[in-house]
Amino acid sequence: MIDILLNTILFVPRFGIHSLQVGFLASKIAKMLGLDEMEAFYAGVLHDIGVITPHKGIVLDDIDEQFLINQDVPTHESPTKDHTLISAFEVSKISVLANMYPDLSASILLHHAMPHYLNENEKKDVLGNVLSISEEISKYVLVNNEELSFDDFVIPLSTIKNRYFDFVYDAAIGVLKEEYTRWMLYDIKAGYNREKIINEHTLDVKLSFNEVVEIGAVLSYIIDSKSTFTREHSWRVAKVSSAIASEILLNSEEFFIAGLFHDIGKITTPVNLLEKNGKLEPSEMDIMRKHVYYSYVILCNHKDEPWFWPAVRHQERIDGNGYPWRLKGDKMTFKDKILQVADYFVAVLEPRPYRGPNTPEKAYEEVERAVSNGVLDKGPANILKELVFGGYDFNKIDFMSSIQKDIYDFERSLIGG
Repeated sequence: MIDILLNTILFVPRFGIHSLQVGFLASKIAKMLGLDEMEAFYAGVLHDIGVITPHKGIVLDDIDEQFLINQDVPTHESPTKDHTLISAFEVSKISVLANMYPDLSASILLHHAMPHYLNENEKKDVLGNVLSISEEISKYVLVNNEELSFDDFVIPLSTIKNRYFDFVYDAAIGVLKEEYTRWMLYDIKAGYNREKIINEHTLDVKLSFNEVVEIGAVLSYIIDSKSTFTREHSWRVAKVSSAIASEILLNSEEFFIAGLFHDIGKITTPVNLLEKNGKLEPSEMDIMRKHVYYSYVILCNHKDEPWFWPAVRHQERIDGNGYPWRLKGDKMTFKDKILQVADYFVAVLEPRPYRGPNTPEKAYEEVERAVSNGVLDKGPANILKELVFGGYDFNKIDFMSSIQKDIYDFERSLIGG
């Protein structure tokens, strides 16, 4: 499941390139310094996850090459920035990484700190400084289309040598002497070898259900919070689909995971489409629909897991007019159809730019209409009806998980909200 975290980050244009370059470089420098290469890799890939978390009015659509460059300038006034605080906080919520690498969040927190804030005898401080110089090298690659020589890197780095411990600077220079390192940085930029790097650094650990939920909660918060209208969507779909499953003694945990990850491809969807106050144009609808395809690509390594197909088929319809495969009802499982009903119900339940929220009873009316029109399967719809009119407390899905609420509250605290 860690690969889902990495793959999602890579789907953010430019940001994903920068994150993987920093992870790759940090692991190479760490090895030269006798530090844990895997810890350095994850610190590098996740160091700026707070940048893509909506905060202070910044959303994913604002993040381009220039934005990254402007964000990645250390200051003498403070050892932290807002996005380093959010990044460290979010990573601390992913217990499989936090337990394996206790200094991970602290090193991410300090990756913009100047040396006078750091202690060269503290591993977390050294790793933070490694991330800092790795970021600088990555920026040179991002802004130069021509491949840089060794000297092309060293000359600008030498002018800011005071930002780094001498031994960190020397290790970075040593790594840059390797043609392999320099060529790999440009391969990452061009789209080559990314899967190879991720596979080499994927942790071979079996995650518990709670550990999977933690990753899903952090990622779905980042994605759903792009728009105020979708901020609670994935968590609600997870709750509703697992509730339907429980009614007929299916494994509710499978459906909860499917619901959490079903919209992960929306990392690519522009916020102006999510918040458009009116009908989408055909070209805009094509972009919106494509999120399911990207969910499939991001989650593809998990094809053999029982939650995978329900998650990526949630926009299929039993009449064959869904997407992306236009499957008819007899080509799908009952599990697929549960996710379709849950997602449809939650979408109608929630507010949208062109209308307010609906009550569960009103939302179910829309589901019933879709069943009558041959769009949704009546089996899971009937189970949902029992929940809606049988006393299920939909207030339990009004907001988000405790992890998501913690991130939301923390982000609000940065602006005194």
